[in-house]
Amino acid sequence: MRELTVRKIYLPGVLFDPALAAHLRQITAHGAQVRITEREINETILLDRRIAIVAGDHVGGVRGYTVISSPALVQGIQSLFDAAWHAATDLESYQARFTELGAREILEQLASGCKDETAARALGVSLRTYRRRVAELMELLGASSRFQAGARAREAGLL
Repeated sequence: MRELTVRKIYLPGVLFDPALAAHLRQITAHGAQVRITEREINETILLDRRIAIVAGDHVGGVRGYTVISSPALVQGIQSLFDAAWHAATDLESYQARFTELGAREILEQLASGCKDETAARALGVSLRTYRRRVAELMELLGASSRFQAGARAREAGLL
């Protein structure tokens, strides 16, 4: 009997939802491989390289799914998944990058409402470094503004 391989790709937001973060810990503890991507991806399940289940749009609050068994189509979907997998970042590296940025400290400074100069001084970094880390943190959170970054951090229980 062949060993089962589970590989999942998520958007960064999954890390900021306590229930989904717990799910990630559980599946990785059981051997699943998880990667994080910044790119929008479609929910897809591939079974034994023979069947693909592809999520459709939500219509009337219900999500439809299409089951595909055509070998050529399944192979094409597998190729797309493999490309997305290789472009994504493994979960541990992604989480380490978040920690490395001093994310909690930066988020606390942002939440305090102080000016960048004051925050940089409080953290013992240059103004340029502080602003670069804020930009990196916003990218990591998938936020387009400092306010949105703060809101996402609060939702995730980071503040």
